Amino acid sequence: MRTVVELPDALYEEGSALAAMRGATLADLIRQALERELAGGRCDAPATATALELPVLRSRRPGTLDLSDFNFDDLFA
Repeated sequence: MRTVVELPDALYEEGSALAAMRGATLADLIRQALERELAGGRCDAPATATALELPVLRSRRPGTLDLSDFNFDDLFA
């Protein structure tokens, strides 16, 4: 079934950009959001977008990265 939804320009642009980053369409993004909302906010609603595959970087010395003194709060400052 088709329907027309009116969105403010800024919301349309942000939604389109987010969908593109996920490799999906704006219709897919809206459908997923509606499915989540109707499922009561649970994350088990069926996803129609493809999974994002992240690159794997191999280490020459696995297990040697010490982050004990790293301040992760600096990432959000």
